[in-house]
Amino acid sequence: DALFLHGQERSLTNYGQYRTAQPFDDSYADAVLPCSADRGVMLFRTWMSKFGKGHIPFKGDTNMPSANNEVVFDVWNSHTKHCKYCLTALNRFKKARALAFMASAIVATIRPKILGVVGSLISALGLSGLGLVLDKLINMFYRYEFSHADNH
Repeated sequence: DALFLHGQERSLTNYGQYRTAQPFDDSYADAVLPCSADRGVMLFRTWMSKFGKGHIPFKGDTNMPSANNEVVFDVWNSHTKHCKYCLTALNRFKKARALAFMASAIVATIRPKILGVVGSLISALGLSGLGLVLDKLINMFYRYEFSHADNH
């Protein structure tokens, strides 16, 4: 979605469609039959016409530099490092990953009699697999690349 939104922003810029001066005629209220799901949109549009004179002036630089995928899919700098919930989850996943790998190493080297050789091997592989899954999840806190075209 981030790449799609970036593309839309670039498209609006290239075609000069940022509304910076002229309010536009908003006929949204005439086009829909309001239901409970439309209430928030209707309240926003009423607020916009009353306090924003029908538009949000864009005062930024419309000469946008191109952004490569490294910037667009950079979850760490755009969200994770600013979100206390994500940082807490990231730290917990890192601890769980370390515990999974340590438990795997301990089970593989000590080989408890309860599990036997085969049970120890299966347990060590399972714990290592858990560690690898957690590693993939942790990486998503830093970079999450998604392609709708590849979503089968």
